[in-house]
Amino acid sequence: MHAWTWVLQRISAVILIIAVGLHIGFLHFSNAGEALNYGEIVARLKTPVLIVFDILLLIFGLYHALYGLYSVFLDFDSGKKERVVVLGLLVCVGLGIVGFGIFGLLCTARSL
Repeated sequence: MHAWTWVLQRISAVILIIAVGLHIGFLHFSNAGEALNYGEIVARLKTPVLIVFDILLLIFGLYHALYGLYSVFLDFDSGKKERVVVLGLLVCVGLGIVGFGIFGLLCTARSL
């Protein structure tokens, strides 16, 4: 199992590099030097494609970060019970943050 999750972390790193580049390029540099106004930002935040893109960016970024933390924990010589507890804790924290992030994105897009 550890080998596949390691490969998934490397794949998520490549996806994050591309996704963050697209995110910065589209959201921050797409107005050809003109300053963005509030109406343009609100219109972009309501776009379903960007909402899905932000959710995927959140999921890949969080997976990459939490698996990195788990890998650091694995470097310590711990027993199987401790590894299961830490993995369970990281999964619960990750799911909570993803749920909160998706809720926040959807509520923000709806209220704007």
